[in-house]
Amino acid sequence: MLDKIKDFLGVDIKENKYKKADDTTFGKISNFKTPDEWVRSTCGYCGVGCGLYIGVKNGKPVYTKGDPAHPVSKGTLCPKGLTEHEMVTSDNRVTTPMIRKNGTLQAVEWEEAFRHTSDKFKAIQAQYGKQAIACISTGQFLTEDFYTLGKFVQLGLETNNYDGNTTLCMASAVMGYKQSLGSDGPPASYEDFSHADVILLIGANIADNHPILKLHSAKNKKITGKKPTIIVIDPRHSKTANMADIFVPLAPRSDLALINGLCYIIMEQGWEDERFIAERTSGYKTFRKHIMQNYP
Repeated sequence: MLDKIKDFLGVDIKENKYKKADDTTFGKISNFKTPDEWVRSTCGYCGVGCGLYIGVKNGKPVYTKGDPAHPVSKGTLCPKGLTEHEMVTSDNRVTTPMIRKNGTLQAVEWEEAFRHTSDKFKAIQAQYGKQAIACISTGQFLTEDFYTLGKFVQLGLETNNYDGNTTLCMASAVMGYKQSLGSDGPPASYEDFSHADVILLIGANIADNHPILKLHSAKNKKITGKKPTIIVIDPRHSKTANMADIFVPLAPRSDLALINGLCYIIMEQGWEDERFIAERTSGYKTFRKHIMQNYP
């Protein structure tokens, strides 16, 4: 009881627990978290793919630090990455396979779970055919995981009904990239955020969803000597909108009209770079005709 009162009043600062200890890799670390070893890994929360080190103590993850040598995150992590090790010991984490028996999910051994799943797959395919089984993967997989699961589905289950969240989430973006830029990937890199004069964000809330990109933007002034102009276009007033120099709260689904309207102004005023367009684009005359006839 006395300890609880001290905690409540802030009298006990827990000096022995939180004092710093020397770590050969990262310098000073909280004493109770000083790991026995660091394991290099990749954050699995979002598509940025930040590099990190997991500190392991007595066989359990106790600390997460950014990988200074990683080309994207350069040693930085957002709050999600910094607490990634806590998932392993989270109270709501499912630590064993479970099978529903008599209407209730019950923990079972892996051998029973594998056998049960295998028998179900075989029974379904025996009755309805190989194509009766389908698989949808998570978007958090790494390349090697996708490859392994693809082989299992196609060669093991003998079905081509295989898709993933990555396709469902990004299919429209991929098609847009291919039609507009000729490739299914963006023609830029994270480093461009550190050098750009103007950063235009349409429907992107990087402060919450990809905070490492926000850090790249923050480095801009140190590299270029001036702060970039940040324009945020979003129906919502997000945390990213708070850091914008110009915030455009357009109506939902009106982003295309806004972009085409901007194109009209550029063409009307003669601000386009004709040499750049001639060397690096195709179909510009058709596009210009469409814009000038239909906008503003």
